[in-house]
Amino acid sequence: MSESFAAAVRQRLRLADAALRAARAEDDVDAQMLAEAEWEDVTHLARSHGVRLDADPGTTDPGGSTTGQTAAQ
Repeated sequence: MSESFAAAVRQRLRLADAALRAARAEDDVDAQMLAEAEWEDVTHLARSHGVRLDADPGTTDPGGSTTGQTAAQ
């Protein structure tokens, strides 16, 4: 696995997290569902390819809750 691939996966996770936060702030259920699906897809991709998703303070689960899966830096 290349570092550029890992960086792209981490960037995709950051974008999914931002989309989820925005959807929640706007109370947009459809956008929230899409963002959650993207979050799940990218975390699965990361695990499948051994991409480490290092903790980013305050962002450890979709939209910032703290329940185990860590977000990318």
